[in-house]
Amino acid sequence: MLEHCRAFRGLQCRFEPTETGIEPTSQFCPVRLPLGEVAPTSKMYPLAMRTTRFALPLLLALPSIAQTIAWGPVQPTLGPTDVDLTGTLVVARNLHAAGGTVSPTVNGVLFTGAFAPSGWTNASTNALFASTTGDAGYDQLLSAARATSFGAAANPTGWGAIRIDNLVTLTVGRNYLIQCWFTDQRLGTATNTLYDRVMTLSSAVGAATLSGGEVQNLGTLVQGPLSGPLEADPDDSPAIGPTDVLFGSHCTGTFTRVNGTDPIWLLVRGTHPDSIQVLRPHLTALQIRELPAGSVYATASPFGVGCTAAAPLMLATGQRPLVNSLFSATTGNITPTTPFGAVTLGLNVAVPPVDLTNLGMTGCFQYGDVLTSLLYLPLGQNSAVTTIVVPNLVGLPLVLQSFNYDPAAALTPLGAVSSNALRVVCGDL
Repeated sequence: MLEHCRAFRGLQCRFEPTETGIEPTSQFCPVRLPLGEVAPTSKMYPLAMRTTRFALPLLLALPSIAQTIAWGPVQPTLGPTDVDLTGTLVVARNLHAAGGTVSPTVNGVLFTGAFAPSGWTNASTNALFASTTGDAGYDQLLSAARATSFGAAANPTGWGAIRIDNLVTLTVGRNYLIQCWFTDQRLGTATNTLYDRVMTLSSAVGAATLSGGEVQNLGTLVQGPLSGPLEADPDDSPAIGPTDVLFGSHCTGTFTRVNGTDPIWLLVRGTHPDSIQVLRPHLTALQIRELPAGSVYATASPFGVGCTAAAPLMLATGQRPLVNSLFSATTGNITPTTPFGAVTLGLNVAVPPVDLTNLGMTGCFQYGDVLTSLLYLPLGQNSAVTTIVVPNLVGLPLVLQSFNYDPAAALTPLGAVSSNALRVVCGDL
């Protein structure tokens, strides 16, 4: 992998899916990435270096999955410049309560109000809880959210669904950016703490059956990866804190319109850290933008789970992998007696994940192949940062996963544990 990256240093290579593989769009790219199935379990060699051909991961190999949304890191909502201006605006919607139309302009983007997705008849109001971002338009946008009406509130909720392909005509073959917001800074009550609510985003492709805004046949649809948690109010202010500087959360993802007939659904699920508190899926606002032709929006999406259950090893990032830049991921929940660990890099997602029980790592899984690994020495710290130089290969997919070795902790018979994984797409936007 490293030799491959050196060979392409200084070249501007772009890759796009075709019927036979990933083809370079520039004559200066001397390689072609052959289309291959995601490596099955029988061909995955756990934790071992092996020769691996470049292959299109499952995310791009199947048309339905290509239309699902790959989410980037969740970001705290700070101010109007949160609104992404990449590419060309296609549609922007404000999901406020019924009654009147509130259509604020934020960072030059008009968010049209009175948007009422099917079954999303509940709503929250006064979501900023008398706080302010310092921008009147942003305050209007964040002050309310729509919620589903299916059955009784729950924790976790079902998946609320909003169809997005019919909001405006999406051009087949083009890449799109979608940005979603969730804010709720209200105090609530001891048994209904509103500012601690969390929303998780996903997507699905296919003919969905809805009831009260929630999808009832998710098992028959092609569901995409999950986002990280969108906290209603990351700094718990003004509800209980003195100074309010974080006004909810937002997350950006990308998808490709593969054909003009498949319904594409934005999915939202609610959870609460207090298991006895119940809620519904909520969403504050969204926008969709068409990306420039030939460009790729850099994303890093977490998937899978770490082991062990008590304090699983975690791999996370708040950055996007832009080509010719540094990209860092942090391994967390490292045990204090750990002598070393490593972050592995590969190209293929393992479907299904490789169960590492036979290696003595009970309850642990490997989520991708291994082309190379980067050693880290925590030196008693509970986290370690691994940094790579993103190669100048626009559209290159990577899978990152962390493995930690600590025989003294005896978390598994082997003494090693694995983290969740990051699905990375190197981009120029």
